Amino acid sequence: MAEIFIGTSGWHYDDWTKLFYPPEITGYHELTFHAEHFNTVENNSSFYRIAQEGTYKTWSRMTPDGYRFSIKLNKFITHELKLELTDEVKDKIGNIMSSTQVLGDKLGAVLIQLPPSYKADLQVLENFLAFLRDVIDSQQYHFDVAIEFRNKYWFNDETYDVLRKYNVALVAGQSSRYPMAREVTADIAYIRMHGPEKLFDSSYTTTQLHEWADYIHKISPSVKRVYVYFNNDFHGYALDNAKELQHLLS
Repeated sequence: MAEIFIGTSGWHYDDWTKLFYPPEITGYHELTFHAEHFNTVENNSSFYRIAQEGTYKTWSRMTPDGYRFSIKLNKFITHELKLELTDEVKDKIGNIMSSTQVLGDKLGAVLIQLPPSYKADLQVLENFLAFLRDVIDSQQYHFDVAIEFRNKYWFNDETYDVLRKYNVALVAGQSSRYPMAREVTADIAYIRMHGPEKLFDSSYTTTQLHEWADYIHKISPSVKRVYVYFNNDFHGYALDNAKELQHLLS
């Protein structure tokens, strides 16, 4: 059966201070507190800026063994150059993969999130995944890889074949705005919960979470790991939903 990692997309939000973090918990101590409740986090700040190795060392020091960090690939790579393998993109990927090695066994998945405006280009995708896989495989510690499409033209068998070739998970991204498919394309699964009604700002019902728990039970025998991240951070919905899913799967 698969290892199951359930957490939130990020750990620092202003309105979580009163809802989740005690007043005395600040700075990186929030990460330690978060890790007392969840066994993983999806880091969104990496989408906006690439951290230095020292940051990852701090993360590792502040979290227990068995904790996993998933990292969203920087937007320069995914949204500005749209996976074009320029020398700068290759350098950035190399730096990201080498600097995160200090996390060791705490590496989770690297998330490739593509913009809704980017229609399918299978050759660009394959070239990028081939390069990324080579860089990852050259490291001592390996990220899993997942990709989230937000344009309907990516969701087809040809795309899935490319993902399977490079062992890349198709993200099941549940939201009120973007298309989604539940297709297992790798030896891991990756689920992102953005909010059922209002993007980032709506909560899942127990019935909805039961349905996702059933799906996770169904696919668990066929994958090694399942990552689930709640991105409906407004009002602490992500925290409550993640805890409830943990309970349903326990």
